[in-house]
Amino acid sequence: MSRIINKPVQVKASSSYFPDMMLPRMFRYRDSIFAVKVLEVWKDIGEWWNGEAEKIFYRVAAAGGSVFELYQDLGSKRWFLYKVYD
Repeated sequence: MSRIINKPVQVKASSSYFPDMMLPRMFRYRDSIFAVKVLEVWKDIGEWWNGEAEKIFYRVAAAGGSVFELYQDLGSKRWFLYKVYD
């Protein structure tokens, strides 16, 4: 089961092999900081016909076993917590 959050978050990321892609290493949500490992990556072109920028999604696992989806909006370069898996 999962819950959609879709809220901005602060992310610490490091560069990857691809120039437009940063890999999230930790993020802050509310009063918690999560160190994460990337499980899966994909790009979403979004509603480009409505001017929406591309996004890179990351399914990540935290040390305690929690799983999240983060994405970076490539237009604004902002990070968002998209989904939490229960």
